[in-house]
Amino acid sequence: MSIPLRFVALSGLLAAATASSLAARGAETPAGESAVTESKVPVVYVVPMSGQMGTDIHPSIYDEVVKDVMEVQPDVIVYQLKSADIDNNFYLAGNDDRREFGLAKIGEYRDLVRTLHEKLDARQVMWVEDSVGLGSLLALSWPEMYMSEGARLWGLARISSMAAGWSDPDVASKMLNAWVGMGNGFLQIGGYPLEIGWAMMRPEYNLSASFKGREVTWANDTAGQWVVDSSGDNVANFNASLAEDMGLSQGTVENLDDLMFLMGYREYDEAESGKQMVEKYVSDWRRTFDRCKTWWADAQQKMGWASGDDAIKYLGSAKTDLERILRACRQYPAVEARWQQDYGMSILQLELQIEGIKDQIGDMRRGNQGRGNRGGNRGRGSGGGGRGL
Repeated sequence: MSIPLRFVALSGLLAAATASSLAARGAETPAGESAVTESKVPVVYVVPMSGQMGTDIHPSIYDEVVKDVMEVQPDVIVYQLKSADIDNNFYLAGNDDRREFGLAKIGEYRDLVRTLHEKLDARQVMWVEDSVGLGSLLALSWPEMYMSEGARLWGLARISSMAAGWSDPDVASKMLNAWVGMGNGFLQIGGYPLEIGWAMMRPEYNLSASFKGREVTWANDTAGQWVVDSSGDNVANFNASLAEDMGLSQGTVENLDDLMFLMGYREYDEAESGKQMVEKYVSDWRRTFDRCKTWWADAQQKMGWASGDDAIKYLGSAKTDLERILRACRQYPAVEARWQQDYGMSILQLELQIEGIKDQIGDMRRGNQGRGNRGGNRGRGSGGGGRGL
């Protein structure tokens, strides 16, 4: 693993100057000890959380990141969040593609947050480059949060919308409270007042704040000194400037150097293995998913051609394509999740379709065997059909 050093020249000059000064004064040191004790430059480990919640941002890759962090043992862990369900993100290409909206796997995200908090001992910081949608739950799960200029902390109306569609008003109310309660669980982990969660998830809740020195008191009304949301129709949202003014964000930064400086580090080393692992994972699963779409189209075409003397050949080839998709879903939970979302098929349904094709091929072979026997080819017994299954 390569760890690029920053500010090496500066630290080297400082060390040389200090040593020269001590030598000039004839400083004495105990035998075996260095005349100068250099302070340790902190190591920062950046963990990207970029892309679609539930696929690009998935526990399967962060389990591997946790193992790597334990080996590197950095002083600081920075979670770099960029997940927007509307525009301004690489995977949406400027359009609001609903297939790329965060997946509603609240329990999965909660387990991820708990794992990162409980298994990693280093100082942990959330850096929000942009967050619109369920990613904002992650943003509010760390008490030390910074935001980029122009960053958004939006989109938690998704939580309340998950309870929509229930015709029974009592059931709808219970589901709404349950979803919002789960959402507020993230704020509890991050140490944020639940009044913020209510206002960010439910449009009927207002939000205001009152200040006493540096202490901020939040309320779900408009009686506070600073009214954040009074619409009654929309949820509360925060941009970088408002979040900093209200004390949610510790500061607004331009880049990692700026972030580390605000955190009190003038020098640092960056461990890049986490970035490399996450970026490779995202590239791999998305490339594999694109292959699955090609395999699926090929399989459908081949099954359409499966007639006459070539029926078994085409069905066998289609089965191979479906088996490739099945293996990809088992290898990458992100592929499985997107396959379920985009094609409406679970792993079980894929397995059943493959088994159905196997049965169809078996029936055809047994049928061909029967016709061969009736035609006088008695040298091929029933065992031949069995070997073909």
